Amino acid sequence: MSKENNKNKKNRKNKKVKKGGFFKSFKIFLVLILLLLVVGGGVLGGAVISILQDAPEIDPTKINSSLSQTSTIYANEKLLEKIDTGEYRTFVSLNKIPKDLQNAFIAIEDERFAEHKGVDPKGIVGSLIENIRYGDVVRGASTITQQLVKNVYLTNEQTLSRKINEAYLSLKVEKILHKDQILEAYLNRIFFGQNSWGVQEASQTYFSKNVEDLTLAESALFAGIVKSPTKYQPFTRVKPQEYDAEKQAAVGEMNVQGEKYILVFNEESIKRQKLVLKKMLELNNITQTQYDEALKEDIRETLTPGQKKLEDITSYFTDYVKTQVVTALMTKLDYTRDDAEEALYKGGLKIYSTVDLKLQKELEAIYDNFTEVLEGNSSGFNGPALIDWKLKDGNIIDDKGKVLFYKKSSLLDEEDNLIITKGEYSLSENGDIVINKTTKLTPYPKHVDIIDYYTIDERNNLVTYTVGSFDMKEESFSVNENGQIVITKSFLDSKKDFYTINDKGTLLISDKYFYSESEGIVQPQSATVILDYRTGNIKAIVGGRDVEGQRILNRATNSPRQPGSTMKTLAAYLPALDNGYTAASAIDDIPYFYDGKDEPAINSYSGYKGIRTLRQSVEESGNMTALRTVEDIGIDTSVSYLEKLGIVNKPNGEKDNFSKEHDKNLAPLALGGMRNGLTPLEVTAAYGAIANDGVYIEPIAFTKILDKDGNVLLENEPRKTTVVSPQIAYIMGDVLRSNVTDGTSGAKRSRLQNMVSGGKTGTTQEKADIWFVGYTPYYVTGVWIGNDSPSIRLNRNSLTAASFWQHIMTKVHDGLEPIKSFEKPDGIVSAQVCTQSGKLPTSLCSSDPRHVVKTEIFAKGTVPTDYCDVHTLVRVDTSNNRIANQYCPSYLVTSRVYVQRTPPYIPSENNGIIPRDYAYNAPHWTCKDHGPNTVQPSQPDPKPDTKPDEEKPEEPKPDINKPKDPKPDETKPDNTKPDDNKPKDPKPDNTKPEEPKPEDPKPGEGENKPKP
Repeated sequence: MSKENNKNKKNRKNKKVKKGGFFKSFKIFLVLILLLLVVGGGVLGGAVISILQDAPEIDPTKINSSLSQTSTIYANEKLLEKIDTGEYRTFVSLNKIPKDLQNAFIAIEDERFAEHKGVDPKGIVGSLIENIRYGDVVRGASTITQQLVKNVYLTNEQTLSRKINEAYLSLKVEKILHKDQILEAYLNRIFFGQNSWGVQEASQTYFSKNVEDLTLAESALFAGIVKSPTKYQPFTRVKPQEYDAEKQAAVGEMNVQGEKYILVFNEESIKRQKLVLKKMLELNNITQTQYDEALKEDIRETLTPGQKKLEDITSYFTDYVKTQVVTALMTKLDYTRDDAEEALYKGGLKIYSTVDLKLQKELEAIYDNFTEVLEGNSSGFNGPALIDWKLKDGNIIDDKGKVLFYKKSSLLDEEDNLIITKGEYSLSENGDIVINKTTKLTPYPKHVDIIDYYTIDERNNLVTYTVGSFDMKEESFSVNENGQIVITKSFLDSKKDFYTINDKGTLLISDKYFYSESEGIVQPQSATVILDYRTGNIKAIVGGRDVEGQRILNRATNSPRQPGSTMKTLAAYLPALDNGYTAASAIDDIPYFYDGKDEPAINSYSGYKGIRTLRQSVEESGNMTALRTVEDIGIDTSVSYLEKLGIVNKPNGEKDNFSKEHDKNLAPLALGGMRNGLTPLEVTAAYGAIANDGVYIEPIAFTKILDKDGNVLLENEPRKTTVVSPQIAYIMGDVLRSNVTDGTSGAKRSRLQNMVSGGKTGTTQEKADIWFVGYTPYYVTGVWIGNDSPSIRLNRNSLTAASFWQHIMTKVHDGLEPIKSFEKPDGIVSAQVCTQSGKLPTSLCSSDPRHVVKTEIFAKGTVPTDYCDVHTLVRVDTSNNRIANQYCPSYLVTSRVYVQRTPPYIPSENNGIIPRDYAYNAPHWTCKDHGPNTVQPSQPDPKPDTKPDEEKPEEPKPDINKPKDPKPDETKPDNTKPDDNKPKDPKPDNTKPEEPKPEDPKPGEGENKPKP
């Protein structure tokens, strides 16, 4: 044996090929062709030469570089992740591969590997004889070199030209590479089944250990696989319903893309292993004792399947890096999708990400304590944390009573078998199972779906679990006219373990016949994005909470949700400021009827506040003002700004989340009730444009890509779009700043110590989604919280999202230099205005007891030049608060300052609803109590000058919209400050505004949000 080893060692040394050596080898090859390949009675002479002219040009020195190489992702120069390839290959050098494993492959695949020049004429004849001897194809005629060449340079097509090229290229490879290089490349390239390529990955797949630790018996097993991985792999996957415990030996289980499989031992692999061992013994690679010991080793017992998840199991950030790399290669370098994915997973790319590891770790640490951050100790809660659920018989139902999730104990027993209670099924006379209509099962033409279930974990979190369907063939079941599911006797006879019936008469369907998630998804879910808005660099992403090992859905980038009032800034007020509006522009918060509805839209707060400035509209998050603003500037104008903000992709609408059929309308634009919604990344990047002086920068997750040789393949320069001027952006930002400092919509909860910030809340219908998106001089950050099923509501509104944002940003800004104000661009001026008109104030404006003259900022050139024409002086009869006529006694007549709406607001034309500022409306009825025949009293009885005009015949309707028991922190604005809308003199009488009922299904924020 030592002589043989010395001989191999000698033959594997680097050697110089003498001049003419290749032609000698090629001469042998041609002789072989002449002997074996005859077609139609003629020798293939000229044909061979013609075929060789089409042989690919190769560089054998780069044969290992043509292997699939693992790409890597870096944070600066620190390794962040090695990307798993689709082939699951881990390259190992030959010195880590056991000698027994090398010899096993050589013995069964190419016993004269050390001697031949790439093609083995003796081997062809020998394999023919050996195959006849064993009565089977036990050894092929191709050498290891030929197999390697075929895998690297050629295809698997069974043609004469391919075999000729294979032999020719093998001779060329052997001329340049020594045997160790060839064997190393071969053992790292070959396929072993179960998506494993190369000996290292195969070792992890089948035995959960490194290749250097393989035994002789295991090595022989591996050498036997490559002839036919499908036939000789040590175990195969079987669906639970196809597993027969009496005939098949299970060695483990595996989840593949959410489906459960039983791993069944393959006896054929042992037959092939024994053949390899015998061949090794014949060639003196092993001793008789080693041979005997290897045969005794029980491979079935030593098989330890490695758990591989085919879905992506990396962090949320690197998930998105991979997505962006593929997209960039396609759009910027014209790769096809297949080529781009090939480069990512097999090209050995070096990718430099934008992630800030410190921020990413801090963000994930916060999410690890999500419930504690928002709720503190939730152990004493009666229901799940943050969830507003409805239960029926312990199952979660929606507003219409439909069951969304079953309680686990009502659906599955302790062994996870499906429970069908005694009254829910029957056995027919012919042996069928008949299952009555039940909320547990939903039949479809080709499968029967099982409802999902929930549990409550130790932290009082709601956890939801996905359950699959019965994977029965179409003919195995039917649905009768009564809606009952009938499972046929023939299926049941073939699957004896499909069900059992316990002593209580309960039908238990085995968990082998359906998939059930073992690790549920905690609810509510959440996502956060942190961006450097000056560069577009994404610094941190979390796409979900408590999702361990299966980060399939990145809610930050791939899960659009309705944005609620965060949309008002983007689609209404920012475009308005760029189209003639100022922060002081007056917008009337009075009932608004649209789409032919009989009932007006309503606000997130109770009632209607009357005339508000644009700044106040943002601070109060009024719905009427947003609707009127979008209507005024025009839907097309609004959409054009969303295009600049990266939300609408006009040339390629299929690539965005904007539904042109649904979303290009008033309510979706003004109130955020979009059909598909927006992702947290989209909303955050759009707000980043406001922070970045009006310039939108496309968010990026990587800055450059190097190829496998270290050359720059791609510099990732993000797309930049000017949305508005720096002055308009600053004014919008200052409005968002005052929203945080003074607003009543909940944004106050986001305030940071020693750091200026601006932002906007958002709450969708019935609190299905809550948002806060805001920025500081350093970062823009968006937070979304909601349940994966929007039918399950939250018991908190956007104040909670603002609080969570504040907690995150406090951590993010720890150690950064405090900044108390945003940088002001040139061209910003201040001026006093009347908030009722948005124009320059007059003396009448100063007489308004609400102190409506305010100082506001403007872009230079946009300061109003006209004076207020809304305030007016009216002579009124104090006895009835109507416009005085010529007959009203002088002692009853006085002059008062009022607001004159154009057109006048008439409650009877607005369902009797009275806005909060109605007491300040100029009267529009003239006194009828006094005329030419009126007798005046000798002694006047003056009435106090306290009551503005209102028409008596039109008494306001009962307050039908008043909420019953609103929670102060959720359904009302912050009332800690005096109401500056309340008149001091005169005092209104019977003018309390109507307050809408929270349950009214009207557009607005929170419970008022329109359904898509």
